[in-house]
Amino acid sequence: MLEVRELSYGILKGVSFTVPDGKIVGVVGRNGAGKTTLLKCLGGFYSYLGSVKVSGREVRELPPEERVKRVNYLPQDFYHPFPFTVYEFLSSTTGKRGSEVEEVLESLGILKFKERLLNSLSGGEKVKVHIARLLLVDPEIYLLDEPVAYLDVSVVPFIGRLVRELSKRGKTVLITSHDVGFLYSLCNLFLGLREGELSLFGDGRELLERSREIFGVELKAFECNGETFIKTV
Repeated sequence: MLEVRELSYGILKGVSFTVPDGKIVGVVGRNGAGKTTLLKCLGGFYSYLGSVKVSGREVRELPPEERVKRVNYLPQDFYHPFPFTVYEFLSSTTGKRGSEVEEVLESLGILKFKERLLNSLSGGEKVKVHIARLLLVDPEIYLLDEPVAYLDVSVVPFIGRLVRELSKRGKTVLITSHDVGFLYSLCNLFLGLREGELSLFGDGRELLERSREIFGVELKAFECNGETFIKTV
């Protein structure tokens, strides 16, 4: 379970919420609302005020080697100062070797990149490598910051299936995306931020009801051929 109480850092002001195990939470809001800052606080990157507990343990008090197994973060942007191959990067950052790494790369369809230099990959390919890193660590809580931003449209459903599988295994996932339709089809809960304050913590119905407050526009859901889509009105 993730328990956040009176979390403040930078733009964030007294944010509190609780997420049970196995839930998929869409973190939404306008640019600059504090979404990335929130995820980085939850991951222990910032010296926040308040409390962030994972399974009863305060994140900032955990040794780094334990913290990454409790909660781990997929960033929006990737900076790799060293000329690592994909395999070298994954083995050095996760401690995993051989078949464990290869099986995860195969599951993501990127085993062919094993010996490629990480910095030679496209943005979408790097996202998949970093997802592989998360899967090898397999934390209790996955923090995914815009994971579909650089991916081909054909790959987005795969990310959705992956997140749902994590949820079935009891993992908690917090995910940001500017594609509200993608989040609406995927998430159990929504956490809405407005200028650093918690504006919403509820289900998809509540997200639509509070959409003007969160996004500045009203959103409506409609169905077509059995699928649900989101549009502005």
